[in-house]
Amino acid sequence: MENCKPCNISFSFWDSLQQHLQSQHSLTYCMRCQKHFPRAHAKQQHIIDSPRHHVCYNCSHESDFDSEEQLNDHLEAVHNICVPCDLRFSNAGELAQHDVDTHNKCELCDRYFSSFSNLENHNKTHLEKRVECFGCPRKFVSHSAMMLHLEAGTCESGADLDFVVDVAFDCHQSDSYTCDDPDFDFQCPTCDMQFVYMSGFFQHVESCSCDEDLQEKPLRQFLNYLRSRL
Repeated sequence: MENCKPCNISFSFWDSLQQHLQSQHSLTYCMRCQKHFPRAHAKQQHIIDSPRHHVCYNCSHESDFDSEEQLNDHLEAVHNICVPCDLRFSNAGELAQHDVDTHNKCELCDRYFSSFSNLENHNKTHLEKRVECFGCPRKFVSHSAMMLHLEAGTCESGADLDFVVDVAFDCHQSDSYTCDDPDFDFQCPTCDMQFVYMSGFFQHVESCSCDEDLQEKPLRQFLNYLRSRL
């Protein structure tokens, strides 16, 4: 038998007891925690203090969610609120733009990134693969992605990191983008930023952080020479 303590009434079934509690004691009984309170105010304080309750105070009926994640999803979807910034926007479009501008969110797959440069690199995965590998039939979204493929040794041509470095230093334009630093092989001729790998150098050039261009000397000459060696 199931018993309602305040009423001292027994029920044959659990469901019957729950229905009774909901209809007769909703102001003083917490269904989620299965706990009675002497007054409605005590129950409300319990909901505020308890880690098992996640209330939206923006809703007129104060929706109570099972988890903080569910509450945050609700705040974003229904009230256009950015939870980390505690900012409310007039519509979903403004919130979406805020997420892109402030939190480096990808508009296509809703992933967040730690920096704008990481978001930029990720966005390339959504681009059409138009760059053909010089050594195999595979295509890539950028020359830096192709370069990483060659350095990783995954090209059927047999090219690997050592091959890419050797070709880079053999190219007649190498003095323009290589350096003597023992820790770095490559240096941007425009901004002097140094790189360990040619793929990283190309990522830098493809970004908005530098005016160097793959379509101009010396990197265009390097690409032409690399193609001839593969």
